Amino acid sequence: MAAIVTTLAYIPVGALVALLAFGAFDVPLHSLLSFGGQIHILAGLVLWWGVAYLPALLYAAVCMRT
Repeated sequence: MAAIVTTLAYIPVGALVALLAFGAFDVPLHSLLSFGGQIHILAGLVLWWGVAYLPALLYAAVCMRT
C-alpha cells in the first residue's frame, strides 16, 4: 500500500516542491533532482522516491494496524 501511495503522489508532490523551490529560492530543477549536482539525476529520482516512501510507509502502518 505504501508503494502505491508513494508512486501516485510522486509526480504531483514533486512538481509542487520543484515549483516552490524554483519560485521561492531560485533552485533549478537539475540541482533539485541531483542534490546540487552530487549524484546522477536518475539516482536522485530514486532517492526522492525513497524520501517520499518513508511517510507513506508510516501512514500505511498506522492505517493497517486498526
